[in-house]
Amino acid sequence: MVGLGHWAKVLADAAGKSDRLKIVNCFSRSEKNREAFSRQYGCRAAKSYAELLSDPEIEGIVVTTPNDAHAQPILEAAEKGKHVYVDKPIAHTMADARLIDRACSDAGVVLAVGHSARRLQGNRKIKEILGQGGLGKLVMAECNFSNNHSLELAPDQWRWYKDKSPGGPLIQLAVHHTDTLNYLFGPAKRVTAMAKRLYTPAEIEDVTMTLIEMESGQLCYAGSNWASQGTFYTYVYGIDANLYFTVDLDFWQRVDAVDQHSRLEMQRRGSSEHQPIPLSQGDILREELEEFAGCVRQKKRPEVGGPEGIASLAVIHAAIRSAATGRTVEINEVMSGEA
Repeated sequence: MVGLGHWAKVLADAAGKSDRLKIVNCFSRSEKNREAFSRQYGCRAAKSYAELLSDPEIEGIVVTTPNDAHAQPILEAAEKGKHVYVDKPIAHTMADARLIDRACSDAGVVLAVGHSARRLQGNRKIKEILGQGGLGKLVMAECNFSNNHSLELAPDQWRWYKDKSPGGPLIQLAVHHTDTLNYLFGPAKRVTAMAKRLYTPAEIEDVTMTLIEMESGQLCYAGSNWASQGTFYTYVYGIDANLYFTVDLDFWQRVDAVDQHSRLEMQRRGSSEHQPIPLSQGDILREELEEFAGCVRQKKRPEVGGPEGIASLAVIHAAIRSAATGRTVEINEVMSGEA
């Protein structure tokens, strides 16, 4: 593992619940952090990233560095033939995202991107119901992922800065939903967005609203702010029924319990009643990491690889560009540019 902050420990805990994964080495530029991680998870602590990559026992690297520091460790890992799992988003710029995808493809290594929200049992059930035509003709979807974390940001944190965390809550939170919308409805076509800096002391905007037209014709709304109390929901509307999926964010990082504290309800045509739909219990991070391990051993492609990571990031950068220019932005414009 490289980059040993809070999320690295969350992923390490998830890996520790599986008999298909073993953490054997770690690296951080901070000697204190890598020694502490080594003691906690019973692995070696490399003194340099080069030393980590030269470890013959390592098959894959888990990258949890800040978003703007994803590219270099991934490029070096690919060059050494190491497979890569990187936490979402794939990168902070489209240019870095394309570079990462190309490097892993050219090296023939697996690239898995940690868009875990699509694996929530509520989203899986929505996908199943849509596939069965359970809502009739689709009308629209709306989703929101917000919390108040920007109110606590300080200049010594990378999320404070626009160049490191472009779009603020867009790239940190809404990117979960842009991946899920792509998963549910197919690729996006064009984006119209607004973003404002209202309450955060940081450089980044903290309140955003994004309208997305999908290539399939559906219209979707993605809200995301970094100032309010937390919320996470996905609502899908059809001619015959609506679906309402909400997650209790108190359990967002309790990945083995979050599905138990989620709610999916259906409202059928002609009724105001919201009928609950049972959800099974999953473990989104363990499942994601196990899929990565399986892809490495079986030479398969992960559900969310480079192209999917790029597609979700493109919606975010289209929203950033739209908010900055006041115009609707085509996804193709962002995919072919250097944002």
